[in-house]
Amino acid sequence: MADQAARTAEKPSGVPTTSRRKKQKGGRRWGLLASFLLICCLPAILGAVYYGAIASDRYAAGSSFVVRGLESGGASDFVSSFTGLASTGSTTSDSYIIRRYLESPDLVQQLDMALDLRAHFSSPEIDILSRFDASAPFEDFVSYWQRRIVTAYDSSTGILSFEVQAFDADTAHLLATGVLAAADTLINELSEKARRDAVHIATSEVSRAETRLYNAQIALSEFRSASGAVDPMMTAQLDAELVSALQAQLSEVNASIQSMSETVESTAPVLRQLHRRADALQAQIDARRAAISVRQAGGAGGLTANALSEFEGLQLEMTFAQQTYASALTSLEQARMAADRQQRYLAVFSQPLRPHDAIYPLRLRNAVLVALAAFAAWAISALIGYAIRDHLS
Repeated sequence: MADQAARTAEKPSGVPTTSRRKKQKGGRRWGLLASFLLICCLPAILGAVYYGAIASDRYAAGSSFVVRGLESGGASDFVSSFTGLASTGSTTSDSYIIRRYLESPDLVQQLDMALDLRAHFSSPEIDILSRFDASAPFEDFVSYWQRRIVTAYDSSTGILSFEVQAFDADTAHLLATGVLAAADTLINELSEKARRDAVHIATSEVSRAETRLYNAQIALSEFRSASGAVDPMMTAQLDAELVSALQAQLSEVNASIQSMSETVESTAPVLRQLHRRADALQAQIDARRAAISVRQAGGAGGLTANALSEFEGLQLEMTFAQQTYASALTSLEQARMAADRQQRYLAVFSQPLRPHDAIYPLRLRNAVLVALAAFAAWAISALIGYAIRDHLS
């Protein structure tokens, strides 16, 4: 009781503590109201005014397509009938490549050169928040373009879709058509490059086989010109066959002479005729052997052992070169057929159409989102402020 009386005595007379607390609570209420108006209401009003009266209309146009290949699906189609997944094979990677390309600087530069995108997106008729600064660098323009195009890829169906936005209907349609044409050109280039790569090795083999065959033909032709014989092996074979035939005939004549010498006189006309024929055959054999000896010694015809060995080597090289060239041609044809089956193309089932209404910006939704974001920011800041104040008190 004594302590309570002392605390009561220490309080100044005429100034109640409840009034001071009321003033503090009133100041807090006014501060909270001011922060609500500044952080929540003001941005919400500005967002509503901007999206309701200032934001420029944006028209949208787009297309949808599938990257297809000429090769048959085979077992993949059987599996896809149960799983529901598209059997696109390597077309999946092509679809992702196209999706990246639609947002790439290469496409932006190409469209800018064809349609003058900078002039369109930096038009003074566009509101300042949606307008592109024409003096900004190209990298900023690429980032701006990425906000004006939306791409989507469905891996289960293989459908690739895109939507481009512009500030008038005609430009939106031209942009969508240009983007689709660029995607079609890209897939054709990728397909042609894959085809060239597939047949490049086979083409190189054909070129090497052609060079080998050409060199073999030149070497054989030079040898024939130097030796004076079209086919030394055939010439030698004919010479051997001719000498053998003459020797066979001479043997028959000698046998006839020997058999007739026992029955007729040596001066008989028929016997003298046989002797003359035998002498003629022997003369032909000697002449033929002499000619063969001259050629084997390196004379006319050049039928030496080294010449025959060289000719056999050239003939063998010619045979191998012809076989290699025929095999290379077959491989090249097979590679071309396989490359043709791997070609890609765009199967477009939704063509770009000219928009009639501006569907962007979504004015009501965006205004509500701004208001909700502002309210969330105010609520969080208020909670943080009260937490700090309670901690300090």
